[in-house]
Amino acid sequence: MEDGNGIFYNHQVQLSEIETLQKQHEEKTIRIRDLKRQIEALKLRLAKTKMKKNSSRDERREAFNELCEKYHSLRNEYNALLSESSREQRLI
Repeated sequence: MEDGNGIFYNHQVQLSEIETLQKQHEEKTIRIRDLKRQIEALKLRLAKTKMKKNSSRDERREAFNELCEKYHSLRNEYNALLSESSREQRLI
């Protein structure tokens, strides 16, 4: 049998854990929004790179490949965070 202090302590611990999870969730949500913006910006840069006629074919190809790599990296991080965030939402 627990006294009033034990119940209060357990409640405080649970609140602390919930606050920590909420803060982590907020940070991930902010990061997801940031990644979304970066992905959209990269899509625009990719489109512009395709349209540039003044650059040599090799320069355009290199720039395009670099942007593609960056896009895929950001997209993978975004999807991982989004999936993790969804799992956490289901737990709460």
